[in-house]
Amino acid sequence: MNGNVTYYFGHALTGQGVKHLYKEMMDEAELVYVLQGASTFKGSELLKELGYFYVKQGFAVEWFQHALLENVIEGVFVRGCNRLFVWTSTWGIEPTLLGTKHRVLSFYDCLEEQQLEKIGEKLAAAIKERDLWREKCITMLEIAKKIHDDWEVVTQSCMDWQALDEQVARLKSTIFQSIVLNKTGRRTHRLLGTLTPRGAENTVDSMTKNLTRRLMIKGKPGTGKSSLMKGLADEANARGLDAQIVWCGLDAGSVDMVIIPELNFCIFDSTEPHVFNPQDGRLGDEIFDMGQHCKLSEQAEAQIEDIRVKYKSAMQDAIGYTTRYAEAEKTIRQLMDHCVSTAIWREKTAPLFERLAK
Repeated sequence: MNGNVTYYFGHALTGQGVKHLYKEMMDEAELVYVLQGASTFKGSELLKELGYFYVKQGFAVEWFQHALLENVIEGVFVRGCNRLFVWTSTWGIEPTLLGTKHRVLSFYDCLEEQQLEKIGEKLAAAIKERDLWREKCITMLEIAKKIHDDWEVVTQSCMDWQALDEQVARLKSTIFQSIVLNKTGRRTHRLLGTLTPRGAENTVDSMTKNLTRRLMIKGKPGTGKSSLMKGLADEANARGLDAQIVWCGLDAGSVDMVIIPELNFCIFDSTEPHVFNPQDGRLGDEIFDMGQHCKLSEQAEAQIEDIRVKYKSAMQDAIGYTTRYAEAEKTIRQLMDHCVSTAIWREKTAPLFERLAK
């Protein structure tokens, strides 16, 4: 019987820079294959092949997608045997546990020197252009975040915090009841989504497809959604329950979802830019309305409307920059693919396909 695939984004473009969680996942894994080499589409195809290879053996597999390039994979986590395959060169990640759980495979020797010399100038130009558009995108996202921070200041001034605290206390009592497990609760980390050339995207449906209960938070910016979820994760761990923190794809310090696997439960921000509502026929879907505690005055409404226009404009500019960034990244990978020796590649990758007893 085949396993299944859950999709995530491997990195995100945020107002604080590029965010990824591969170091945290390396800590989580029992065996890590550190794949080093230039960015190529062939690397993505290898990771896909590995993913399918383990799915056919019955393992559940997590695929980590590139933020900008559709159908490009940059990491694969095989659940059950807890193996992580990740292309690390882009992130400057070095193996620190050689001889134990880190294994290194370099693909630089698969590149043919004569081919590299032919594309050298084009490659250098494409890399320079990619770095330029990435910097412009991050700068615009930083501007957008500051605008969003202003939005939060307005809504926070209109909150009934005591009423919210009472609502949160009731929620914790309902979720956890008297549950305490005789073990240490583990914490893992994933990303909810990222900005792409098509706008903000997420993989919520894939992440939550097997969960019985989904709690969808409704509330205005700055009204405590992220703090609520961080508190639920802390509570879960204190009770011996595992918790997965799913981070925001636009604000590196904000949490957009918490999954508590042992309760078959998740809670997530379901407001812009990732609006979700209960699905027909899905009995475990509910709304947790925090917005009821925020009563905006006419003055606050007017301020927010002005901020909303500025924020939308900044995000549109950032999306435009991601499009140019993606085009340059695609050019780089196409150029590098032409330099790869197929024979050496096949010989080097063959040992990665190892059959396991599930």
